[in-house]
Amino acid sequence: MYIFIINPIAGNGRGNKVFQRLKKLDLYRTLEREEHITMYKGHAKKIAQEIITSTEKITAIIVIGGDGTLNEVVNGISQSGKLVPISYIAAGSGNDFRRGANLPQNPTTILKNILTQKEERSYWYGNCEINNEIISFVNCVGVGFDAVVADQANRSIFKKILNKIGLGKFVYVIALIYELIFYRPLSVKVKIDGKLQIFEQCFLLTVSNQPYFGGGMKINPYANNNQNHFSLLVVDRISKWKVLFLFITVFIGKHIHFKEVNILSGKNIQIEPSEVATFQIDGEIKRIDYCVIKKQPFPLKVKGY
Repeated sequence: MYIFIINPIAGNGRGNKVFQRLKKLDLYRTLEREEHITMYKGHAKKIAQEIITSTEKITAIIVIGGDGTLNEVVNGISQSGKLVPISYIAAGSGNDFRRGANLPQNPTTILKNILTQKEERSYWYGNCEINNEIISFVNCVGVGFDAVVADQANRSIFKKILNKIGLGKFVYVIALIYELIFYRPLSVKVKIDGKLQIFEQCFLLTVSNQPYFGGGMKINPYANNNQNHFSLLVVDRISKWKVLFLFITVFIGKHIHFKEVNILSGKNIQIEPSEVATFQIDGEIKRIDYCVIKKQPFPLKVKGY
């Protein structure tokens, strides 16, 4: 049984357009399948939880939507302990998981690969504990500038307009420029595998499973998906005029050569900002004063390559 979870409003309606296109394929019509349409934020998680407990034989769960939809589905299945194969047909604004996992861009190609190829690849994701709640993430989490930019992008009046004309990823650029004016750094304590470091003027701190963030920004080129560690990028003690130059180069990953950029790695990471701070989990926003980040003990099994 193939389970399709579709977010029709992802990418300002692109999720529905992709789904309607796939439904016309002979390959799709012959499948033993179930289709579930999300109706509200958080619905994909609820659907995944119900499916994982009620459906005996799941060949694969196929997500059609954005990174947020994928995050919800992964959180829906992660607590079950079942290694259900999953695939992602990108239809959102950012689609960074597709880039990081190196999945094909064409929806029809991915569907054909899912159905005709037996290959599955392991994708090691992370868990973040906040206020006694465990939340899984596939791309990255972060505190500081990347989080406030994600928050601003989600609330931006330009998001629907840019999605409509196929330029959704540029909403992050607009949000970035806006936050450059108002954002101020904060002090952050970071304990990595038991070793404490303090960044007194932390501009941003990102913990990544793969290199991409914000619709193609290569925020951490050293992030390589594996079961042993996360890659951390910390920008500390940087002037605002230099931040602009940093983000000019972030799409090609050259910002890592700035002396204010620190690349670290670890498996168990504790983050404690000096004040309640904005925190992003795969682009979804939380407010934290402390969190613990660990590798999930079981990987996703991803199909569609």
